[in-house]
Amino acid sequence: MTCEKEVELYKNMVRLYKYDHLTGMKMRRDFEVETRAKMLAQEFVLVMYDAVGLHRVNREEGYEAGDALIRQVAMDIQGIEGVWETYRIGGDEFIAILFDGSYYTEINNTTSAFVCSRDYTCFSKMLADVDSLVTKKKAKLNRRRED
Repeated sequence: MTCEKEVELYKNMVRLYKYDHLTGMKMRRDFEVETRAKMLAQEFVLVMYDAVGLHRVNREEGYEAGDALIRQVAMDIQGIEGVWETYRIGGDEFIAILFDGSYYTEINNTTSAFVCSRDYTCFSKMLADVDSLVTKKKAKLNRRRED
């Protein structure tokens, strides 16, 4: 194998390891490592988005429709003004890191919540809190739909 082929193989392996194949976003591991470092360097807003209805779409319309929903949500998040980084951290969960909270915006087909790094000294507490906010918001929306 030539050196050029080895380098290309290595680059492909890094892409597979670091980036989600469906959205092109960085994945959870990079989110955790990079965001811990960002907490020390600069204040930011962490926004969590959860795609609404993915399981229903997959079940009723098929996985191709579910993949299309995931890609659309990812593109919408990546298009937010003021976005620093974006990550797909789970099947239907995304994170956007913003410099300025005034840019926080709702995205179609998602439930979202945000926290500011200035309010935290512990990364895992910040992540747990934003996840809890999204979960509570989803539960509230589901209760309204049942009424």
